Amino acid sequence: MAVADLGSFSGASARLHRSPAAVSTHVQQLEAELGVRLFDRTTRRVALTPEGRLLLGRCRTVMAELDDVSRELGDRSQLRRGHVSLGTVPSISGLHLPAALAELKTRHPGITLELHEGSMSSIHHDLRERTTDFAIAAEFGDARDLSHQPVLSDPFVAVLPKNARFEGRSISLPELARYDQLAQPRDTAVRASVEQAFRAAGLAFSPTIEVAHHQTVLNMVAAGLGVAVLPMICVPTGPQRGYRVVALRPRGLAREICIITVRGKMLSPAAAECARLIAGTLKTHGTHRAA
Repeated sequence: MAVADLGSFSGASARLHRSPAAVSTHVQQLEAELGVRLFDRTTRRVALTPEGRLLLGRCRTVMAELDDVSRELGDRSQLRRGHVSLGTVPSISGLHLPAALAELKTRHPGITLELHEGSMSSIHHDLRERTTDFAIAAEFGDARDLSHQPVLSDPFVAVLPKNARFEGRSISLPELARYDQLAQPRDTAVRASVEQAFRAAGLAFSPTIEVAHHQTVLNMVAAGLGVAVLPMICVPTGPQRGYRVVALRPRGLAREICIITVRGKMLSPAAAECARLIAGTLKTHGTHRAA
């Protein structure tokens, strides 16, 4: 390209800090490899052949694209641009995730976001298919190909109707088992943890109503349809309407909220920053005290 731009081997050699003989040899080797002449040489000037003009045009296109890619990669490394695809479950996304994502957009407005909500099975599938960069969720099932970085221990609490005949500040599972149980479906990590806790206490767990979303569970508790055991993080803080939150006795039933990635996969700068902000938000605001 330097020879074509300057019209001489001597000018190109000066720009490239190489001898004219070295530049000429390089061009001759390229012509031999391609099987065409790229330059018409005279004693006064060097001119491109039609094949040389074709190659020069393609080279300029490639160099422009390389410059664009270089700028874009620089923007991504400096978090001026980027895209993050995140997987999570409704019990986490509804309350504390929006604040973390809002902070990310405030700090780095050039980063675009894509949120995938679903069951743990779908979250694991999306990670393995590289549909998502990482997920924020609890450990669940056999996932040895996934890496889990613990962020927060999220204790389970009992949620009772406000008019329930119970006055204590904590409740045991045998006491809770006297009420009708409301629960999420079997393919959720929350349901699996609750069922396991009841079995460990020697109790049957047979919900009278199953619903997918934790907010629906809370609304049904408030309507007096039963009680529920839910992670504290998905129970809104502040004055409750129609239900009360009671600590479980003995304490200890909890789930680990983790940043989940495919084992061995390195996050992009944008995804790593997003994961960092989410972890910080959950650690700061993720739990509150049960009544």
